[in-house]
Amino acid sequence: MVKRLKASKHLDEQSECRYRFVKTATEHFVPHCHEYYEIFLTTGGSAIHFVNGTSERITGGYLIFVRKDDEHDYKNYDADFEMVNLAFSENTLNLLFSYLGEGFPSRALLESPLPPTVRLSDSETRSLYMKFARLNTVNFTDKAKLKFEMRVLLADVFAGYFADIGNTAGETGEKIPFWLENAYEKMKIPKNFIEGKNKFFDLAGVSREHATRCLKKYYNITPSEYVNDLRLSYAANLFLASNLNAADVCYECGFQNLSWFYNAFGSKFGVPPAKYRELYKAQSLRDDM
Repeated sequence: MVKRLKASKHLDEQSECRYRFVKTATEHFVPHCHEYYEIFLTTGGSAIHFVNGTSERITGGYLIFVRKDDEHDYKNYDADFEMVNLAFSENTLNLLFSYLGEGFPSRALLESPLPPTVRLSDSETRSLYMKFARLNTVNFTDKAKLKFEMRVLLADVFAGYFADIGNTAGETGEKIPFWLENAYEKMKIPKNFIEGKNKFFDLAGVSREHATRCLKKYYNITPSEYVNDLRLSYAANLFLASNLNAADVCYECGFQNLSWFYNAFGSKFGVPPAKYRELYKAQSLRDDM
């Protein structure tokens, strides 16, 4: 069951925010969603981030914007998995987007199927972490000052790291064609990636050759690689959320070759399917102790 976290309980009423440094040694994660928004920056270790029916291994240097009602959880996390988290109200977000103006991709950030994610270099991660850490120097009883510093930080983060979401991709720095971005995002819906790369071509609405060239140019991936990556992440989620055996999961995700599925799953997650489920159960038992 997904727990819904209320703003009235988890945000300070006056500053409309909450800042935390999260360590797995002192945290118990459960599936949840929020009435508010948050950004978090991972600073070390690794975990499987489950969000909106998909899963992805995250390590240090992930900056993620979690929207209101995104359902997510963390599993199989290392003992040294850490992150800084800044939660804030819907009113704060509306003021921020209004300040950033019409040229900022507010709609793309809010409407994408998965939380917008930016992968940072080690130096970028350290630099951004120091900006978060400056909130520790603010007197938390001075609500007006805390609200001001928090909004300055949010404006910096969104303008500096999320401004290109939906507009640029990869190393090209060029604007992504709308038809490609639309197809790329819609392929994240299970029924679409289960159908396979033909669905991607249908959604793209251009020739297969042109769609393939553009996907490689802007996202550095082929249609087959993209579909397989989405299916494997979905398979990992099914292993943890159901009692389906490997063969059932394989075919449920759209794969036709069980041997290929075993090899691909092991390459992506570092362990075979059965071991992946065992590790999850062992982690869950430790969490419940």
